[in-house]
Amino acid sequence: MKQKILLTIFSSAIILTAEAQKKPERITAYAITGLEKGQRNWTEVNLVDVTTGEVISPVYQSTSEVRRLNARTGKPITQNESSEATPVAQKISTSNNKPVVTILGKDEFTTVTPQSAQGGAYTTTVHTVNGRTTRHVIMQRKPVNKMLPFATTSAACAFDKKNQRLYYTPMGINQLRYIDLKSKNPSVFYFEDEAFGKVSGNGDVNNQITRMVMASDGKGYALTNNAEQLIQFTTKKNPVITNLGPVTDDPSNGKLTVGGRNAYGGDLVADDAGNLILITANRRVYRISIETRVAVYLGSIKGLPEGYTTNGAVVEKEDRIIVTSSTSTKGYYRFDLVSLQAEKVSAEGSVFNASDLANANLISTKKKKEEKPTETEKEEVLARETVLGKAVERSIRNETTTEPSLSLYPNPVTNSVTRLSMSDYPEGRYEVQLLDLSGKQVSKQMIQVNSKQQTQEYRLPSQVAKGTYLVRIVNSSNQLMNVEKIIIQ
Repeated sequence: MKQKILLTIFSSAIILTAEAQKKPERITAYAITGLEKGQRNWTEVNLVDVTTGEVISPVYQSTSEVRRLNARTGKPITQNESSEATPVAQKISTSNNKPVVTILGKDEFTTVTPQSAQGGAYTTTVHTVNGRTTRHVIMQRKPVNKMLPFATTSAACAFDKKNQRLYYTPMGINQLRYIDLKSKNPSVFYFEDEAFGKVSGNGDVNNQITRMVMASDGKGYALTNNAEQLIQFTTKKNPVITNLGPVTDDPSNGKLTVGGRNAYGGDLVADDAGNLILITANRRVYRISIETRVAVYLGSIKGLPEGYTTNGAVVEKEDRIIVTSSTSTKGYYRFDLVSLQAEKVSAEGSVFNASDLANANLISTKKKKEEKPTETEKEEVLARETVLGKAVERSIRNETTTEPSLSLYPNPVTNSVTRLSMSDYPEGRYEVQLLDLSGKQVSKQMIQVNSKQQTQEYRLPSQVAKGTYLVRIVNSSNQLMNVEKIIIQ
């Protein structure tokens, strides 16, 4: 008996020790950073734990020797070191206190303030004509060696897990490159003389590529700031680079266009259903169908610190995304695609600000296994069955059918506007009804369906109380098509 007791105590001790030694799950990502925290020269790559902000290991350091190889042949690059022509700029400003510089690029003018002209020198000459003072501002920028791996810095990278490569492109050079993560000797491969976009130089902000990701089809995708070029690249034996053309807006986007200047920057992640999720630097979120290249505005991320730009993004798990800022070292934040509500995930203290993040995780669009319902969920199902009839059960339980399907986003709703994503509905007119859980109709709205896949903006009554409701869709014959729960916050 004594031996049994001792054995039980010993076994329990082993189990407790094992439990104590378990570490929380580590979510890693490759981050493009500066040399130090707070710097904005995006020339370094670090592997980081995005749930803590900890740097696990350096991947590429601009101060180290690196082999530069042709991505097609594997041979060393032999062409001469090239430099971008040194731009000279001049502009007359009518302001006595805020001189403005205009950089003359190859194809366009880019206006900056002298304070933001990093890496350059400028001089001013003051002139007074008829009592009015003006300033001529001339700026001379340092030559850029375009053959350096991160010559003009970078804000777009994608992790190819299968081949252990980190693809990226410098912002001012239209060329795809990748770091070989398997190589014992640091090696960067260049797709020489193959256009990767149309950027004409570092000042061509519209055509800069600042977003990149590996999608569920195993291909890489990169998007320009103005959304005029969605570029696809394959990663097999003979890679193919294809410019798919512009991304267009779903009509429901209204003025929140995917190519507008307030939608520049940021990053791409991907889901397991053939979509890209664009998080812009200005916190906007769009879902882009790879097949149709149509972007649907999902909403804006809430709860981030003031001034926190969203420049890097990776999937944590399921529908949760972690973002980092290129300007802030305050921490890393997560949000989900339903609420778009952000919360801090990194530990206290500063973290590396990053222009981009990349890992291999995809957003999961599959339904979770059915779990034991809560009392609230039981109440909702009972209300549906009582009010809407047993025939609704199929759509409630999301069984696999070929019948029309409906989803709502964002959900929960915080600004009285959601979107109905409708699939496989026959063309025609439908009535959208909002019901409370007692079955009382709160509002109704007529819509017209014209395509197999349609997204429809749905405005909720402005005075509706917070709580849980049902969205019910019936056809012109008053036959029930779908019903979905919606939460109004």
